[in-house]
Amino acid sequence: MKFICDVRQVDDLAEGETAPPEPDMGYELRSIAGENFEAGVVEYVVRRGDAIFARTTVDEEFAVTGKNAHVLVPLGF
Repeated sequence: MKFICDVRQVDDLAEGETAPPEPDMGYELRSIAGENFEAGVVEYVVRRGDAIFARTTVDEEFAVTGKNAHVLVPLGF
């Protein structure tokens, strides 16, 4: 099983493959401009085509690669 910390580029995941946060870790998202927004915490990242998306606890997906991508911010628990 791969964890979010193992995903450095799109090719690190196969199409549709997911990677959850590491044990005792969590992630939130920020806009590329550094702004926080209410999107819950990241449940996992998934590859869809040539992009990686973060799925959050509020059932939304946000791109974390490509133009206007969001930034994964690690949270220690």
